[in-house]
Amino acid sequence: MALKVNVGLSRKLSRDYNSTGYSVNLEGEVAIPLDDPEAVIEKIREYYDLADEALRDQIERYESDSAIASRDEERPVTSTQPQSIASNGNGHQPPPVNGGHNRSGHRTEEAATNKQVQFLLTMGKRHKLTGKALENRIAQIVGRTCGVYDLTKREAGLVLDELTSGNGHGR
Repeated sequence: MALKVNVGLSRKLSRDYNSTGYSVNLEGEVAIPLDDPEAVIEKIREYYDLADEALRDQIERYESDSAIASRDEERPVTSTQPQSIASNGNGHQPPPVNGGHNRSGHRTEEAATNKQVQFLLTMGKRHKLTGKALENRIAQIVGRTCGVYDLTKREAGLVLDELTSGNGHGR
C-alpha cells in the first residue's frame, strides 16, 4: 500500500507597499511501509525540500535584477495622465518644475524604468536614507519634489549618478 503525500508551501513578499504571493503544491506517493515511520517521515521531508527548492527558484526568477529589467517595457514619450506631485506640507501642491513635465504637470519624457527604481531604492538603503530623506535628496538633485516612482529616465539617471558617485548625502 502506498501513502499519498500532498505538500504545499507559500510565501508572500512585500516591497514598497506592494506584495506578491508565491505558492507551490506537490503531490506524490510514498511506497514505504507504514511500519517504518522514520523512513516515511524522511520521504515526506524530501517532498518538502523539493517544494521549498522549487518555490525559491520561482521567487529568484521573478525577483532577480534581470527579471525586473525584462519587465520594463517601452513607454510612450508623452502621457495625458497628470503627474502626481507631493504636498509641500501646508496642504498645497507646489507647482511643477521642468524635469520632464510641462506647466500643467503632464509628463513629457519617459518614466524611469523598473530597474532604475529598484536600484534607486537599493542605493537609498545603502546610504541609510529613510523614504522621506531619499525624496528630499531627489528634490535636491532634480529640482522638484517627487517620489522615486515619479522620476523620468533622465532624472533617475541623474540621481543614480549622484548616489553612486559617493555623494549620497550632499554635493
